[in-house]
Amino acid sequence: MLNVFETGDGSFRLASQRDEDVGWIRGHAMGFGGLSTEDAAIAVAVAGNAAITGYLERTLGAGYEPPPATGRVKLVHDGAYEWVSRGPVPLARLYRPGDDRRPAFGVEFVLPSYVKEGALISLAQIVHHAITRNAAAAAQPADDILGSDRPQPLGIQ
Repeated sequence: MLNVFETGDGSFRLASQRDEDVGWIRGHAMGFGGLSTEDAAIAVAVAGNAAITGYLERTLGAGYEPPPATGRVKLVHDGAYEWVSRGPVPLARLYRPGDDRRPAFGVEFVLPSYVKEGALISLAQIVHHAITRNAAAAAQPADDILGSDRPQPLGIQ
């Protein structure tokens, strides 16, 4: 479960059930931090982007055509940010420990301007669930991906 706390105009703190910070919403960007490795951050970027794309396809209908994210997942730098991308499509910004005094890796998803605040909050819940489900499927320790709030696997294939 993800708790969302308003921290100012258009910004929110995302916290676990134990009130541990796991992410943020600022403007049209949503991020998750506390990731122990670059590989964990890349996995979160891929799983989170898939959840975001699915949500936008469901809510916007047939008129929404996301750019095709196919090809190899790689890290690219645009001069200002480092990104996790798949082929030519950027999935999420990558933050490294030490960037802006961050203690661990983090990823930030930049959403289109037409995604409003209420939808961003709902989307944060969906992405958090997808990320924690992805961590459970990979059988990683709970603390490796966004704290220990991951759901227990049901064993359904």
